[in-house]
Amino acid sequence: MEGGPSSRRTGGHSRNVRTSRMDSRTSRRGDSRIRASMIGGKGKSAQDSGPQPVIVRDANGHDVTPRSLNSAAAEPTRSLPTGGSEIDPLTSMTEAPPGGEAYGGRTLERSHSSAGSDAGDSQNESISLFRVETKSHKTSAEAAAAAQVESAPVALTESDLDAPVVIELRETSTFWLLEETGTCVATDSILAPKVAERNDAYAKLLKARHDMADMYVERAAQTFSGDHKVKEVQTPSSVGVEMGTQASGWDIYDTQTGDEAEAEAKSTEAAVAAAIAKRSRGAGGSSQASGCFSGDSCSQSGAYQGSSSFDGSSVSASMAAGVDTADVRQEATPEAVEASIHSLPNLPSTLRVAERVVSQNAYHKPHLAYRNIMQESSWSSSPGMEHLWGFQSEESAGRNVSCLEWNPVKHDMLAVAYGEFDFSAQRDGLILFWSLKNPSYPDKIISVPCGVTCIAFSREHPNLLAAGLYDGTVCVYDIRKDEAKPTLESGAANGKHTDPVWALRWVDHGAERGGEHLVSISTDGRVMQWNMKKGLEQSELMMLKRVAASAKQGGDAPKALGSEGIISRRSAGLCIDFCPKDPNIYIAGTEDGHLHKCSCSYSEQYLESYFGHAGPVYKLRWSPFCPNTFVSCSADWTVKLWNAEVSSPVFSLQSGTDYVADVCWSHDNSTVFASATGDGRVDVWDLAANTLDPIKSIKTPHTLSCVSFARSSPVLVTGNASGVVDVYQLTGTLAQPVERTAAEQLAALEKVTATVHNAPGGAAAA
Repeated sequence: MEGGPSSRRTGGHSRNVRTSRMDSRTSRRGDSRIRASMIGGKGKSAQDSGPQPVIVRDANGHDVTPRSLNSAAAEPTRSLPTGGSEIDPLTSMTEAPPGGEAYGGRTLERSHSSAGSDAGDSQNESISLFRVETKSHKTSAEAAAAAQVESAPVALTESDLDAPVVIELRETSTFWLLEETGTCVATDSILAPKVAERNDAYAKLLKARHDMADMYVERAAQTFSGDHKVKEVQTPSSVGVEMGTQASGWDIYDTQTGDEAEAEAKSTEAAVAAAIAKRSRGAGGSSQASGCFSGDSCSQSGAYQGSSSFDGSSVSASMAAGVDTADVRQEATPEAVEASIHSLPNLPSTLRVAERVVSQNAYHKPHLAYRNIMQESSWSSSPGMEHLWGFQSEESAGRNVSCLEWNPVKHDMLAVAYGEFDFSAQRDGLILFWSLKNPSYPDKIISVPCGVTCIAFSREHPNLLAAGLYDGTVCVYDIRKDEAKPTLESGAANGKHTDPVWALRWVDHGAERGGEHLVSISTDGRVMQWNMKKGLEQSELMMLKRVAASAKQGGDAPKALGSEGIISRRSAGLCIDFCPKDPNIYIAGTEDGHLHKCSCSYSEQYLESYFGHAGPVYKLRWSPFCPNTFVSCSADWTVKLWNAEVSSPVFSLQSGTDYVADVCWSHDNSTVFASATGDGRVDVWDLAANTLDPIKSIKTPHTLSCVSFARSSPVLVTGNASGVVDVYQLTGTLAQPVERTAAEQLAALEKVTATVHNAPGGAAAA
């Protein structure tokens, strides 16, 4: 604060003291109120300097006094009370009478005290706080007097006008009565579609309320709490009876083991009777006694050691009957022990689990390689193939592997069909189910009276397996059942094929068209569709017909070609595959070497024909990534890549001088596929790397019949004519994961085919 000159030091000092006292008193009032300190004083210096302006300071002492926008400072038009005071923020600083200022019904009293010395050069003035008195009752006269006092102008002294005024302003905390946060996003933000979708939904709701006003009725509802009710039920009391008995430990033991003792006694009696009958006949060797050796008469380990274990009662019974104990022990033949083992309810499943545990210990490292878990090795830049193991058993020895099929849900389950392709070597067929849990023995065996030529798993119902037989029968198995009988089977009554069924495909036409159907093709020239709603009902999709010789060259062939004789108008079908994008479009490969594009909705003629193979087309695979690309293999030693929109092949690939039995696409890379030849060659092709030669080839000593890529691992499996399914691990660049989207996979394959289309010569042959 500012004080007087040196001649009035006493007054200035006392004023400073009073100011400090007032400031300390003001600080105790709290920070949430507006504090105003008005200090007045008398002095010559204050009168000489003229009127002092009002100074507003913040909590840090900075001058925040509002400035006038006019050129000349406006004179103060409001009177302020003199002396130090604390005023409530809600109290209006209006005019007040000199004696006691009234603020909203409150009386402010002010007292002054002055003291003089002999020198007369100092004057002490004490400023006290305003005392607020609230008048609870006023008469009408007092109210009128108060109104006159409030309307009267307030006369301020010179000292009041000259005194500086310090006002401290503080901001109170902000509180909200209603706060709704809005969302504002840019049009190029990733959240813009979601915000626009919510706005459209709200706009549709408002429009619906306006259009369908009958469905939106405003009504009030009130929920009442039901009164508590007391319900009493009278029931008869429960009658309890206490009963007791005494039993020794032997009684309890006999009760628990009584059934086992009886079974053991019966088994012993049967064994003794069989031995007596044998001695009476005088026959040598060992014979199997019916009903002998139950689960308790043989060792609990389940392994036959050459003689069964008997307790004392068995030996005593045999000796009492006059039978030699050695004859009784001799009856424990392997067949009898095996029958007794199978009689135990839980022993087969327990032995199966134990066998899997032992098998996984033996195949630990191959299993790690199958899962592509590298151990003490690094990625190699060159592609490679390493043999892991072979699926083979006594049942499959010497049989031809005709088809390989992976389960669409259990990716480690491989179904293998065994059947002969040669008519003169026909025998019964097998379907074995192999798994990683036990690579040395199949999990399930299905015996078929005829050779199995093809199999296919249902995608909608993975437990259903369709099988095509050499005699033209189509049957469907439910692999969840223990019995090996087909659930559905075609016969002469429902129009089965008259020739071997060479290919099967499950096609999902949607719920509107009956769901999933089974399609088969045979060398009798018919493409059949099977419906399983009411048994196994068939309908003919297409009757394959031979194409005229003049059509092979697009109409430009010489007329002499038209004189070729055709013995049969039907064309033998060998393979079929459906477009992954449109389930109504399929391509059939024939024995003539031609490929025909057909439709399920039109059975009169072909949509398109593709010519290029010079021998029978054994397998046909549509690309899982590109709906216009498919690959085929033939007996003319070649593998051809086709575009559905072009009648000539895009690529013609050849790696050996023997027929190509099978071809399949990779599930991870759109430009990679594999082929198997009759001379034992396994070729892996990558069109993005090389369009002339395979990037990896291996030679096996067996005749290969089929090949397939695993669904969830970098593994390739092949089947041969000796009944062995070999498992190969892909290494190097073939095992590296290809992180591509579906669009990128499509672009990679179309890039290769587009290069050939844009070439001056059209389709290229390697």
